[in-house]
Formats: sequence, C-alpha cells, structure tokens
Amino acid sequence: MIPLREPRTQGPAEAWPVRILAAVFVLDALLLIAHVWHRSGPALGAQDRWFFPLRRAALWSGGLDGSLLELFGLLQLGAAAALLLGAGLRGPAHRVLSAWGAVLMLLIADDLCRLHERVGSCLALDRLAPSLGESTAQELGGLLFWAVSGLVLVGGLIHLHRRSGAAARSASWTLLITVVPFVLVAVGYVLLGAVRPGLYDGPWGEVAALARVTVKLLTMTLLLGHALRITALRSSIARP
Repeated sequence: MIPLREPRTQGPAEAWPVRILAAVFVLDALLLIAHVWHRSGPALGAQDRWFFPLRRAALWSGGLDGSLLELFGLLQLGAAAALLLGAGLRGPAHRVLSAWGAVLMLLIADDLCRLHERVGSCLALDRLAPSLGESTAQELGGLLFWAVSGLVLVGGLIHLHRRSGAAARSASWTLLITVVPFVLVAVGYVLLGAVRPGLYDGPWGEVAALARVTVKLLTMTLLLGHALRITALRSSIARP
C-alpha cells in the first residue's frame, strides 16, 4: 500500500500543485468579478459601450448553463475526477478514491445533460401542489432525484471506504468534508425558495444566487486541489 500522507518536507517538484491551485483561484476570482459585473449591469449603465463585452448573459452569468464560470468549474471537476480515478485504480487499498472520481463524473454528466432538471420536470410536483409554481416544483423534483441517487452513492462509498486502507480513508474524509458545505447551500437554497415563494426576488435573490455560485465554484477548486495533492504525494513517494 502506498501511503498518501504528506511528508514533512517538500521539494520544488511537490510545489507544483500549490502553483496550479493558486492560478486556478485567480481565475475563479476573475470569473466571479465578471459575474457580479454582468449582474450589476443596469446599475452600472449597461447601455454604455464599455460595458458591451459583459452583456451576453449565457457567457458571463455564472448561474446560467453554458457560462464561462460553469464551464471552468466543470473543467476543474473533470480533472479532479480523472486524477481520483487514476489514484484509486492503482491498488485495492485505494478503491474509495476511484468511487469519488465516479461520483464527480456523475456530477459533470448531470450538469451537461441536465439530468436532475429533466427528472424534476417529469415528476411535475406542481400538479400535486399548485402553490409551488413550475420552477420551484422542478427544483424540488431535482432535489428528490439527488436524494434517491445519494442513497445509492453513499452506500457504495461506505462499502469501499471500509475496504480501503487508512490513507485512502483519510483522503475520503477530506473529500467528504469539502463537499458537505456545497450540498447544504444547494439544498437550503431550494428548500427556502419552496417554503417562502418570492424570497429570491430583488436584491436578496442576487446575493443568494452569488453565494450559491461562489460556493459551487470554490468547492470544485478545492476538490481539484485535493486530487492534485494526492497525485503529487504518490509521485514523490514512488520516485527513487
């Protein structure tokens, strides 16, 4: 079994994950600033010529499909998934890492194919409770989809977690702790919108949407950071 724990001293070769992560955080910040700038367009004078590059909603609004912010987050998530799959498939003691990679791949497929939105629309919960509204009913249906899927995913992760080595279990706990805040924010956003219709109208809606987008992007970056760290540690230990 190859341990994943970080050695006390790191040479220049082990510093590359930190450099990559620092560059990614800078790009995260720039995309979030562009998102805020775009959403603040009416107040800043969206009709001015200097504002024109940020007026295309699908490109700069981080809450919309196809935006640069979403695509950059998915790119990070894909890289993290590939690194974790590679780390987990090198030995039976690290299988839980490959399971985490598969979970991240599912999240990418959900974003690209809009799986939970499609399921939410098919469930049509607004027919059972017309007061919800079509949009809220769709989000609640998507939440139900993830609740059921989560039971299966968590069951598989727990099974492989128990069968993995101590180092892989420690890395698995770190990944779980990283994901939990995003899950809480996403679930809370949907449930608050369902309990209090109209809550996200106006400025508070913009603040809540920004918080949701920020937590999602930073979670993807942290997952990439953990995957890079695991890869760097394995490489440094395997080096003669």
